[in-house]
Order: sequence, then C-alpha cells, then structure tokens
Amino acid sequence: MRCFTLNSTRIALIAIVLLVSGCSLLRESWSGPQQRMSGLLEQGNAGFSLRQCGADGAQPVLDSAELKAIFAQAAQPGQTAIFVDLLGRTDSAGRIQPSKVLRMQSQGRGCADTSANSAQWVALQYHPAWRAALAVNGLTRSDAAQGYSPVSVVTEQLPDGSLNARSLSGDLELWLYPQDCQDVATGDYFHMRSVLLVDGVRYSGCGYQGRQTAP
Repeated sequence: MRCFTLNSTRIALIAIVLLVSGCSLLRESWSGPQQRMSGLLEQGNAGFSLRQCGADGAQPVLDSAELKAIFAQAAQPGQTAIFVDLLGRTDSAGRIQPSKVLRMQSQGRGCADTSANSAQWVALQYHPAWRAALAVNGLTRSDAAQGYSPVSVVTEQLPDGSLNARSLSGDLELWLYPQDCQDVATGDYFHMRSVLLVDGVRYSGCGYQGRQTAP
C-alpha cells in the first residue's frame, strides 16, 4: 500500500510539472509585444492568411469569430482578399494571432495609404467625402473640394474611451467613439465611430487609430 501511494504521488507530481511546463511554453510561443500589422488578408480553403505590406510571403492567421464576422461584413460578394489593419502577435512558427481589427477595407488605396503613419487618429466618410486627421500638429481636415491647414485643438479623453478634439475658436470639433462602424456606402469596417462638426454642421463617419504616438 505504501509503495502504491508513493508511485501515485510521483505520477501526480510529474503530471503537474508537465502541465505547468506546457502552459508556460504555450504562453511563451505568443510572448512579446503586440504588433500592428497591415496587408492583404486572404480567405482560402485552409483558412486566413496575411501578406503584410512590403512582404514577399503570406503568414497563416488563426481564425476567430470576430475576424470571420468582419470579413463577411466588409468583403464584397465573391471577394476572397481584402486590406486589413490589425493588432496581434506572431508565434515562433510565423502564425498570427489577431487581437483587434482596426479596419478592413475593400475601398481605398490599401498598402499605398500611409495616412495612419502621420496621425494619432483618422476619421472619414466616403459619401459625402471628407477626412479628418488628429496629429501632434493639430487637426487637419479635407473634403471633396479642398484640403485645409492644421488647426490647433484641445483634446479630452473621456472615461468611456471617447475622444474629443475641439479647436480654440470652437468652429471645428471631432468626436471619436469606441464603437464598431461600417461605412454605409462601401461596407468598409472601422473600430471607431466619428462625428465631425464644422461651423455647427454635423458629419457622421467612421474612424481608426493612427500610428503616431502622443508627444
């Protein structure tokens, strides 16, 4: 009886060690900082793959309910590849585990669109066409007719995650809300909803996080 108890204890200890080691290895395989990845997301028989902007090859992307739902929402009928901008991690085998989709667009310039690089936040709408970018030098907007010079603003981050940027004169104001947004004209997906106020006129649109960090 004593021998049986000793062996059982050893087996239990070994099992615990293997379990803890396995969990540790699993955590380490996805370790490292979260990265921003942009490129062409393709859906095939084997699942999703991402060819990052400027890369030669594609990387497998782990399926998620969110990714599938957004792809079905944003892709045009019959479309199997679409531009995506997301946050995620890569394991030692090169697989991507997405954590948040920032935007998924069938319209626009894809990898050639560098507007996120020079902005903290970008807001836009296709019809009527307008765009606003919040950066360290202020708030810049443009519409179908022309572009405008940057305007100095005062920004405020609300507890619910909303962001407000208001010009000192009060005639220009941008609101960003942490709510999923689908452009009504194109079906493109963005992770923020936006409202632009120009001289009291309200323009509703979508928005996404830029790559520029606050000073």
